[in-house]
Amino acid sequence: MSQDVLSRRIGFHRTRISKAENGELPSAELCAALDSYWQTGGELATWQARLDASGNGPREDPTDRRKLVQLAALSALAFETTNRIDTSATAPTLGELEDDVTDIAAGFDTTPRPVLIAEIARRWHQVEAMLDNRLNVTDSQRATLLGGQLAYYLGRLAFTGGHYRDARRFADLSDRYAAQIGDGMLLGSLAALRSSISYYTQRWDEAASTAARARRDAPPYLAARLAAYEARGHARLGRDHETADALADMNAAVEASAAPQPGSSPFTAGSAAMFAAVCAVGLRDGAEARAQARRAVELTDPHTHEERGHAYLCLASGHLLGDRPDPAAAVAASRAAVCVPEGHLSATVVAAVSRVVRDLGPWASDPDVRGLDALVHRSRLSLPGNAP
Repeated sequence: MSQDVLSRRIGFHRTRISKAENGELPSAELCAALDSYWQTGGELATWQARLDASGNGPREDPTDRRKLVQLAALSALAFETTNRIDTSATAPTLGELEDDVTDIAAGFDTTPRPVLIAEIARRWHQVEAMLDNRLNVTDSQRATLLGGQLAYYLGRLAFTGGHYRDARRFADLSDRYAAQIGDGMLLGSLAALRSSISYYTQRWDEAASTAARARRDAPPYLAARLAAYEARGHARLGRDHETADALADMNAAVEASAAPQPGSSPFTAGSAAMFAAVCAVGLRDGAEARAQARRAVELTDPHTHEERGHAYLCLASGHLLGDRPDPAAAVAASRAAVCVPEGHLSATVVAAVSRVVRDLGPWASDPDVRGLDALVHRSRLSLPGNAP
């Protein structure tokens, strides 16, 4: 495997892989990412800790789920920082940080969340330190954009863990950065995050209207995603015509080959099929939900576990809609959604499979349904910040 391929798959810059191959001790975060990708059971991270030249002894494994509680502390700092943003800084490593954010964007959907949190938090602290000093105008804008992008990614990580208050705090902070530089990608990505928070807190009209307002001025890269977010909000409210119009706009804007950019993830044909299935479930159309969900499973990258999980859960819901429900097929699809590698399960998938379990209520005595209920409980405990 080439360094470029490995770089894309684990979300770290190629130069860091090259340095490791040439004898430089890799970071604990890089070793954790390699352990996760190669399924080496933490062996590389263990050796890294033993060989760490600092002499401070073994480091805590960054993939340890308990480290994820730092999100709450970071969100509190975000709340304080919102009130003290300064556009002056000194940043000798701006170029490197920009490369790192590009790497984060490329690997966000395929990298275990504990690894992402460790990487993004460290870089965010670096940028915050820069923003306490002075910079020329150009570098100040670059640092401000970096701060906004990193705060946004911390918000996404908080959201995927189900910590919506923390996600809002990071979004509020990122908004302060975005207001200073007017970056369309950051502003549109933040609107998508806020729409998602509204959707998963059952404020569906707000979810639809937030996405609708943002897509008027959003860059083409975000147009399909924002249209999809608007459509799913309308669908949950039973608005057939509004849902169809937004889905038509979504399909017209899909860029299947779009490369990842700092902000929301690329929106592919698989994404479009998955959101069409979500809307079909919202409108109680089982046949359409099953058809679109099967297409989404076929088209999505197997390593994009969250998007693929929602496709399976739409398939599960589709099996329960209509005159001939198939609870066994619904259970099988639900299991496929939550059985993902450690560090990749999201709160949105757990919330969706919990709804499927509720819909399986008439078959609650079935052993397979009881087993799925127990699996959902274990999955909820495994989310970031919920470990004992």
